[in-house]
Amino acid sequence: MKDFIILGGDLRFIYAAAKLNKTYTCSIFGFDKLEEPVIESLPKIERAKNVILPLPMSRNCDYITAPYYSGKIPIDRVIHAVESGGTIYCGKACPVLFEICERNSLNLVDYFEREELIIQNAAITAEGTLEIIMREKASAIMGSDILVTGYGRISKVLSGYLCALGANVTVCARKFADIAWARIMGCNAVHIDDIDETLHKFDTIINTVPAKIFDESRLRRVNKDCLIVDLASKAGVDFDLAKQTGVKAIWALSIPRDREVDIKSRPLRAALHYSVNSVAGTSSAASI
Repeated sequence: MKDFIILGGDLRFIYAAAKLNKTYTCSIFGFDKLEEPVIESLPKIERAKNVILPLPMSRNCDYITAPYYSGKIPIDRVIHAVESGGTIYCGKACPVLFEICERNSLNLVDYFEREELIIQNAAITAEGTLEIIMREKASAIMGSDILVTGYGRISKVLSGYLCALGANVTVCARKFADIAWARIMGCNAVHIDDIDETLHKFDTIINTVPAKIFDESRLRRVNKDCLIVDLASKAGVDFDLAKQTGVKAIWALSIPRDREVDIKSRPLRAALHYSVNSVAGTSSAASI
């Protein structure tokens, strides 16, 4: 029996499996679309001592995220992949998984609760967003008027990158503390209730708010040459309406999986390393 089996996930998890195999034994399932994976994907799920699930583990709390699998992996399949008393490692655990683990006496570790992974993941997402802007816009970032909605981890990093590249960055937020911080960091800032009258001036809008804030009234105020990049897990843009109004909008989910895989998987591998060691009660195992 292997120490680990990875169910689904993007390319980062294949590299994580390869690194795990240097210290433990690890197999993968859910990558049959890949012609030449770093390690071979199992044709069916085999039981292991522990299971590693993707980040995020599921979009709608029904199937495990598996973009490189031709079928679907229901969440409850995890009970066929882990031995009794084993541990399930996942990113962003959903209520269904909590219930499954409690009902079957399984341990559950959410590695995305590690702050260092969240921060590094935000930096990678910000980097990927810059690539999207440079690819989709004919104009330079320097001198562009860019709106960033929300001021969480991703927005903080991204607005800093954009300012460093010479963009005129405006941060839109609800909390007055966030508005104050954004101004201290060299950005313009505005409360979300006061943004409507200035939407027409932006060349690019980047949304990180997981709520439909760009509805019909706001989209009709946006410049037709504006690019909207939505980074939120729940769309903040009405994409159908954006298409009707002629505004280009991109829902950029899971940007890190599209970047250079081995390097971008390092924060994930580090988080898995410390999560595995915390369960094992040791800090001396080789780094994943």
